[in-house]
Amino acid sequence: MSRVLITGASGFLGSHLVESVRRHGSSEVIGADLHANPAPGFDGWQQVDLCDAASAVRTVFRVQPDIVFHLAGAFGGPTNLVHASNVTTTEQLLSAVQAATPNARVVVIGSAAEYGRVPEDAQPVPESFVGQPLSDYGRAKRSVSALASRYAADFGMQVVIARPFNAVGRGILPGLVVGAIVHRLRAALAAPAPRSITIGTTDSVRDFIAAADVTDGLVLAAERGAAGEAYNLCTGEGTSVQAVLEQLIGFAGEAIGVERDETLVRSAEVDALVGDSSKARAALGWRPTRSLESALRDAWDGSALVGASA
Repeated sequence: MSRVLITGASGFLGSHLVESVRRHGSSEVIGADLHANPAPGFDGWQQVDLCDAASAVRTVFRVQPDIVFHLAGAFGGPTNLVHASNVTTTEQLLSAVQAATPNARVVVIGSAAEYGRVPEDAQPVPESFVGQPLSDYGRAKRSVSALASRYAADFGMQVVIARPFNAVGRGILPGLVVGAIVHRLRAALAAPAPRSITIGTTDSVRDFIAAADVTDGLVLAAERGAAGEAYNLCTGEGTSVQAVLEQLIGFAGEAIGVERDETLVRSAEVDALVGDSSKARAALGWRPTRSLESALRDAWDGSALVGASA
């Protein structure tokens, strides 16, 4: 039985990854997070601040993992928080693994945000594309990828980079476009009629992918990925935010108006971004198997009523 350590275990992908690990074999799964209260589904739990080198080393020595999935990292917030939660935690974790369990396989999470604006003739975008990230998050994830590559090259560690595109599913966060729409629609349903939501642009096109397909890809990356290599986890198909909005309004089952608010458009907004997953398909034997409609349904059904728009 292998021992698996998942950092950022309380986050959006944590519960999906536990399920994927279970589907792929017999493992003891330990969660690690800033939060003391364990998330469901784990065999053990470590409260740890991965920005602290000593805490990171103690945790890895204690768990002695065969496989590590590093999910920790904030999407938004102050620049220093985004950098620390993504870059600093990655550096401390990789250093801890090097010291405590150097033969462990490690999968770190990059992001499609690393690519920035990609010309239409360069899409679907492959892992080899060198872009200019537009957001703090994209820049942080580019640094995460660079760290993973360096530890693989300089220290011979088995570190692999996974780059999910727009994951959708149960527990999606309001800081993500689908999560924001879900939370605003839920708030509208809880409010008196006439019901409406505000939203920024809906013309942008994204490569949406089921969260469970992403986490299946993470497990295969741990099993089959080459050290220092990056793998896009995406569908290769673009869908407009407008189409997603219409599908979610359909799930709501009531008439809900939509008001455009240009102040909600992010400065780092990209018109269209679709990924090339051929490398992951060939090297990992991975492919997405779940429809966007089913992923959106999971996101909708798994959302709770909220009292105000997110």
